[in-house]
Amino acid sequence: MRLPVLAGLYVAVVLSAQIGASKIVRLPFTHLDAPGGVYSIGVALALVQLAHHTGATRRDGAVNAQLLIGLGFVGSALLAGYIALLVHTHPAFPGQEFDSAVGSTWRIVGASLVAFLASETIDNLIGAPLRGRVHDSLRVLVSAAASAPIDSVVFLVLAFGSSGLDFFNGQLVGKIASSVVIGIPLVVLGRRFLPANAGDRVPA
Repeated sequence: MRLPVLAGLYVAVVLSAQIGASKIVRLPFTHLDAPGGVYSIGVALALVQLAHHTGATRRDGAVNAQLLIGLGFVGSALLAGYIALLVHTHPAFPGQEFDSAVGSTWRIVGASLVAFLASETIDNLIGAPLRGRVHDSLRVLVSAAASAPIDSVVFLVLAFGSSGLDFFNGQLVGKIASSVVIGIPLVVLGRRFLPANAGDRVPA
């Protein structure tokens, strides 16, 4: 598993999270509500953490991880722009439900653009120095704990206004849970397909 594969998967996961965020869901085993994209956060976080292991040094790995984040930003911008274009394009015949189904998605995608760029960059800055110094599971957990609150506040306010903060607890719990349940196993499994590099053993 190399960087191009991770990049393709990361962009797909980020876009799926933004589409899913259009629906507010009840989190399993709780009474908390959150945007549906919360389930994809653990996968996105895991892919960024795996990207750290695609470089020979910690610095190279951090650059690769930031590249993933940048590609996710570009993909999200294209999705937001395309949806906005379609929504404002005159329909060929009445009765189509596209506008009502995804008409607000461009705003959610736009909010995700800002939130992902901020939180994933913080996640990258924290994860890079920890590479090779702590177990990957601890690195995922620490990074998620630092970035999830920032991402949650930025996204909810920009996507839904101040009322979006009503979903903060659900968003935060969902992101941490998905990082633990999905992110950690994915990183541990993915490491089997990535070669050990110098950055995994000594400081860069």
